[in-house]
Amino acid sequence: MPRAAVAATRHYDRGMPDALSVTSSVIELFGWFGFVVGTPFVLAGAALRSRARRYEETVAVVIPAPAYARVATARWMDSWGDLHETQFEEYAIETPVETELTVHYDPRRPSRARTDAPHEDGRALTMVGRVLLSVGAVCALASVALLFVD
Repeated sequence: MPRAAVAATRHYDRGMPDALSVTSSVIELFGWFGFVVGTPFVLAGAALRSRARRYEETVAVVIPAPAYARVATARWMDSWGDLHETQFEEYAIETPVETELTVHYDPRRPSRARTDAPHEDGRALTMVGRVLLSVGAVCALASVALLFVD
């Protein structure tokens, strides 16, 4: 075999990574990805869940729609006895008058009421974040374990 071919073969063998080093790099990449991306998801989900705990529930009554309204308009009282009125896009303007709706409102902004329950807010973000953090933790443990494999 010519000398140039032998030298090229040695160079090729030296530069080719083995399966263990490739696996180790991929596991470390997934570990960092899990921690870096999972943490903001968990924090955002926790923030939404803490905000959703502030909502209070009350009953609103549909009133005759004003001339400018395009959807159902309802009134309700907050915990301090103040009367609030807003339009709900979830209900058509043809909603019968005096229909009772369960509304949830934030005491800091009672004019922004909603008809869906806020207890689901942030649950999906928190779950995605937990899954990503778990992947990151498992990959970190696997990365440490791969240090002892030869």
